[in-house]
Amino acid sequence: RGTIASPMLRTTANQLWTRVVPAARQAYPAAGVATQRTFAAAAADDDAHAPPLNLFGLPARYAAALYTAGSKAGNLATVQAEFKTVIDAANADQKFKVFLEDPTMPKAKKVKALSDFCDGAKFAPITKSFLAVVAENGRLDQNQKIYDALEEYTLAAAGQKKATVTSAQPLTPEQLKDLTAKLRGHIDAGEDLKIETKVDPKLVGGFTVAMGEDFFDLSLMSRIRAMEQELAKPV
Repeated sequence: RGTIASPMLRTTANQLWTRVVPAARQAYPAAGVATQRTFAAAAADDDAHAPPLNLFGLPARYAAALYTAGSKAGNLATVQAEFKTVIDAANADQKFKVFLEDPTMPKAKKVKALSDFCDGAKFAPITKSFLAVVAENGRLDQNQKIYDALEEYTLAAAGQKKATVTSAQPLTPEQLKDLTAKLRGHIDAGEDLKIETKVDPKLVGGFTVAMGEDFFDLSLMSRIRAMEQELAKPV
């Protein structure tokens, strides 16, 4: 398990380095060493506050940027809780959710609405700025996935690993106990396992497990789809 710096922040730093530093060295040769040390220190600082595990995908990149910013500011737990508040508010109010995720809604209106929301709730500047960036980039529909990645980062930093178990029907205590025991075989020594359960009737039967980069699909629906694909093949 490697340690990564925030891809978004590091990419920005690399772009600045490529565009600005060569010109600065040409104009002020003596400043080159000092500039290099400044960027090296910034990169080292990013590494010190980077997420403790490597996740892939766009939501993970946003989550990594928020994790790093919150870690540097020393208020990561607050930022995470505030981000969750926005998601919960959207899930509780369908109109608010549609407003945030509607791609035809002007981004400026979304930024203004979220800014007012954050000001009213007295959110941290980092949370407010992050939501504005997500809104400007048209990625508010990814908020839940971004939060899920952020939670994985914070749990990993605390020596925990999350497993999301989605079943067609609620699992019995005995089933959950047995499944938990089996999932413990997929975590590192010394890690604690946090189980989150969800119910999705669309699975028809069985269950799925999402744990970090691993995904186990033991649902009846996946078997039905596999059978349909086999039957669709030419004889």
